[in-house]
Amino acid sequence: MTDDSHKHGPPNAGRGIAWNEIDFFRWPGLKLLESGDGVARVELAVEDHHRGGGGSPRHVNGGIVSYMFDGLLGAAVESTWDEGVVGQVTITLNVQFVDAIEAESRIEGSARVLRRGGGLVFGEGEIFDERGKLGATCTGVYKLFRDRREAPAPG
Repeated sequence: MTDDSHKHGPPNAGRGIAWNEIDFFRWPGLKLLESGDGVARVELAVEDHHRGGGGSPRHVNGGIVSYMFDGLLGAAVESTWDEGVVGQVTITLNVQFVDAIEAESRIEGSARVLRRGGGLVFGEGEIFDERGKLGATCTGVYKLFRDRREAPAPG
């Protein structure tokens, strides 16, 4: 049996690309664990270059956390695509840092779609350290793009 849990989006999304094979997500070490029906889970294999910045060298940098949220919420949104959707773009991404995220090896996030309508999709997510402590929350809005060639002619 084939494990398609790493696929990004529903079969009719027309992408046929495995999320975990996309360089934009692979480069920082993100891995999609689950995606479907408006929910997604992603983990980050924490390495030294993910830590520090302006904060403590023991904690995951806030920029990396924001990067992770964009991919995480985006995966949840894309899992709701219906026929004719050909892309999406982030409109807003609001990250709230609840606590410093300290991790030896990995952190994990989950996201869900809250509402879809008028070409916009609203979602929320959370990222936890490896002990399960909440480190950050996020809300985001994404715009869907439809294939204009399939749209009915006016009149």
